[in-house]
Amino acid sequence: MSLFRSVLVAVPFNFRSARPSSLILSLALMVSLTLLRSIGGPDAATSGPLVKVAPELQAVYDAYRAAQATGAPFVSPDPLVPVAEGLVTIDAVASGDVDRLKDDLVALGLQQAAVAGRIVSGRFPVAAIAAMAALPSFKFVRAAMSMRQDGGSLNR
Repeated sequence: MSLFRSVLVAVPFNFRSARPSSLILSLALMVSLTLLRSIGGPDAATSGPLVKVAPELQAVYDAYRAAQATGAPFVSPDPLVPVAEGLVTIDAVASGDVDRLKDDLVALGLQQAAVAGRIVSGRFPVAAIAAMAALPSFKFVRAAMSMRQDGGSLNR
C-alpha cells in the first residue's frame, strides 16, 4: 500500500463538509509525505556506513568531503559543531569494553581522550569519521555538547 493510501485510510476525512483551505492543506500534507518517503527522508540516516554516526557529524563529514573534492576551504555547516584544525569534539558510546574503544579511537587520531562510564570523549579528526564508523567497538557517536552553569547549551 502506498504512503498516500495509508494516510487516506488512517485519517478519515469528509471532503464534502471541509473548507477549501482544509482540502489544500490536507493534499499538501499527503504529497509532502509521499515525496519525503521517495527521496529518503528521515529513513536516510538509518542505513549505510555512517548509521552509527549522529546526523550533525554526518553533515560535518559530508561538508569536509565536499571541500576536499572541490579544493574549497572546509567550514562546519553547523555553528553548534565547531571544527578547529580539522578536529571535532565527540562523545562515543562503547558497544562493549570502553578501554578497547578508547584505544581504537586514539589509533585513528583521537586527542585529549577522556573516559566516563561507557563514553569516550575527545577531539577527533573529521577526516577519520568514516573509519570510526566501521569500528565494532563503538555503538554510537555524536558531537559533544557543552553546558553552561545555568543549564543552557553553549554548543554540541
